[in-house]
Amino acid sequence: MMNAVRDEKAALRREIFAARAAMPFDRREAADAAITEAVLALPEYKAAKQILCYVSMPHEISTKALLGAVLRSGKTLGLPVCDTARHEMQFYRLDAVSELRAGAYRIPVPTVSEERILLPDAETLMIVPMLAFDAEGFRLGAGGGYYDRYLAKYPVKTVGICYAECRRTQLPHDAFDIKMNCCVTEQKTEEF
Repeated sequence: MMNAVRDEKAALRREIFAARAAMPFDRREAADAAITEAVLALPEYKAAKQILCYVSMPHEISTKALLGAVLRSGKTLGLPVCDTARHEMQFYRLDAVSELRAGAYRIPVPTVSEERILLPDAETLMIVPMLAFDAEGFRLGAGGGYYDRYLAKYPVKTVGICYAECRRTQLPHDAFDIKMNCCVTEQKTEEF
């Protein structure tokens, strides 16, 4: 059963990666801007004092404008750092984009130090990357399981961001997959 779910997810990832690669740049750019605007308008974003986000890779919704907005807002911004040996991630405070350095999987990361570790609390909102999501709020990620393991350990309010065309009626999922509280696309916001 687990292998069947894993295989379905792998096939869907290939399909989504191909669809995103085929999207015209101007359409992606407009969708990314609309998603950023929608996230910044969320009451959950406005109420949060700490935002856990990510630095986008080429296949993901761009977070460049979102990161800049969070830094300018005075909210605390945390970015993930993956420990590939332990298959875990931890969030560290970012004070300026200029602090970013290459980390695991070539993902830019903030300075790693004990005093910069951030733990979620009631005033934290996490912006989560998604390749796809479904009508129940389940997400398809890149496949490392880092977010699901983190969210199992630290339940926190989540907002997944994704392109509208990547929404599915139902995604394959198992007991380890964590639902999003909210999913934002360039077309609408859905609460779960």
